[in-house]
Amino acid sequence: MDSSQNAFRVGIFVIGGLIALIAVIMFLASAGFNQGQPFETYFRESVQGLDVGTTVRFHGVAVGQVTDVGLVFAEYPPPNPDSPNLNKAYRQVIVRYRINVAKIGTNWDFNRSIARGLRAQLKSQGITGLSYIELTFVNPAENPVEPVPWTPRSPVIPSIPSTLTQLTDAVQEAVTQIGQANLPHMLDELGDLITTLNQQVSRGDAHQAVNNANKLLETLNTVVKQSDLPGTSAAIRNLAGGPQTTQIIAQLNQTTAQLAKISAQLPALVAASQSTVQQTSELAADMQAQLGPIMQNLTSTTASLRTLSDSLSRNPAQVITGAQPPPPPPLPAQQGANP
Repeated sequence: MDSSQNAFRVGIFVIGGLIALIAVIMFLASAGFNQGQPFETYFRESVQGLDVGTTVRFHGVAVGQVTDVGLVFAEYPPPNPDSPNLNKAYRQVIVRYRINVAKIGTNWDFNRSIARGLRAQLKSQGITGLSYIELTFVNPAENPVEPVPWTPRSPVIPSIPSTLTQLTDAVQEAVTQIGQANLPHMLDELGDLITTLNQQVSRGDAHQAVNNANKLLETLNTVVKQSDLPGTSAAIRNLAGGPQTTQIIAQLNQTTAQLAKISAQLPALVAASQSTVQQTSELAADMQAQLGPIMQNLTSTTASLRTLSDSLSRNPAQVITGAQPPPPPPLPAQQGANP
């Protein structure tokens, strides 16, 4: 009895411990999910590989976790579910997640980031098949924000198609365009084009152009044959190697040598001319300095001679006697003056 009671107590203790451990794990998980600011995003594509607890990354950095994945039709029921013109927005998938804004920045402006092109995109984790949400910036003009006909419970980060979806859409669009093209009509037009080309080559304008080109070649060949090009070439060679040409070349070489000799002497002649001009300038300056006083003396002597000539003309006897000239006669008395 004692051993069975001990075993029962041990079993109860183990079960209680497991329950407590599970409760702690759930509490921690719920606490982790409840941290951060809630957001939601709507995807038009399949979100296979995305589940609760999936990481939300911003440029590769983990900033949050997915808290819920569902259908927009169930989360935001349309007012007329049976309407044939049901808005395509209700056919999307809604993904809710929480972001630790502190990892992005305390001054993060959500609305400004959306206006600048912040978008959510599904990314694949290698070949595992799992997916995660990547927040990134794209061109807002090419990826505008689409309005929704309901009132979201949390701020909405718009989504853009994943890379695989974009590739699939491009291939599908190309296949659609090919399917819409009228291949039989294109083949008929191609056949008509080939027929027209054959006609042009055989008897059309192209054929006439080829014939004209052939005739031109034949004419050129005849002219070349009749022009005696070998004789003309031989005459040119004889003229080039003749004595007159050799004499002219020799005279040109001699003239070139003389010109080179004269050119070599020109610097010395120029230098001598410059020296002569400089000496002439110095001699002229010296002569001017010496002639200055002489000219002044000549000027003074000329003035003295002019004065002596005037004196002799008034008193010629002054040269013999050396007496002073007589005084000038008195002036006549003025009329009415006293005697």
